[in-house]
Amino acid sequence: MIYIISGEEQIFIKDKINEICKDKDAEIIRFDGQDKEFNILEMLDSCNGNSLFSSKSIILVDQPFFLIKKCEDKDFKELEKYINDPVYDTELVFFTYENNFNNKLKCYKMISSNAQIINCNSLDYKNFNNYVRSRIAEEKLKMNNETINQLTFMCKRNATLLNSNLEILKLYPDTITNEAISKLCTASDDNDSFEMINALTNKDISKTIAIERKLLNENDSILSVIGLLANQLRFLYQISYLSGIGKKKKEIIEETGISEYRYTKAIETLNKLNGKQIIELLSELSALDIRSKSNNALSDSSSFELFILSLLRK
Repeated sequence: MIYIISGEEQIFIKDKINEICKDKDAEIIRFDGQDKEFNILEMLDSCNGNSLFSSKSIILVDQPFFLIKKCEDKDFKELEKYINDPVYDTELVFFTYENNFNNKLKCYKMISSNAQIINCNSLDYKNFNNYVRSRIAEEKLKMNNETINQLTFMCKRNATLLNSNLEILKLYPDTITNEAISKLCTASDDNDSFEMINALTNKDISKTIAIERKLLNENDSILSVIGLLANQLRFLYQISYLSGIGKKKKEIIEETGISEYRYTKAIETLNKLNGKQIIELLSELSALDIRSKSNNALSDSSSFELFILSLLRK
């Protein structure tokens, strides 16, 4: 069997690979498909070779370059020979944690036509909430409904981030509180930008700057942070618009695909920030984006903090 595994969720990809590798009698051979020393012929030799100690071979290829960019014709021909006539007792697994396989490549199309495609994408909000609760139950953590909702909100729909946070919470000795979640758990960038906008509307200078510094530390550039904030403002404007044309809570949740908790948080923000103000903030961010691209005026965090402070004064 040949597999192509990719998607947004590292934890699901790892689970699927572990499931394939659960046969204790199998010989497992790993390749780094981005390594300069990686050789397709060597990989295929491993696929064709019979192990002296195992009846089955599992070949794991992380980030195979030929599924990311065009490969040479000689490599394609060798791959095609094997893909069209694979060894029965060999499991060949191509996977990526970066979700960067190019399905337009000739090589991808050739392999995928003979492979099982496994997409490990993020869950929707309803299924993610169920997943959160099932994982909390598995780990036997003591949390009330409000705290579970807070953790779900912090992780957005990122199951990999959720499981990382649960590993930390397992060390907490007592019933897990909202305060423990806030202090111990890592939030998604999306949630941080949402909280930053809340802090801005509350004119909470210290919290706004703290989140801004965290976002700058975790992202490649100020431009990335600008993009995160703009996305959150667009989301808030969408909720404001739908509410303004008479859509009810249930309708908005179904139409946008958000959780009830996220809807509640958005409404709390919109009680302090109207549609006109959102457009003004988006205009400010757009101007900031143009200035930073044109003359690199905002190359450090102090410049960005001056911009944030100017918004707070308004």
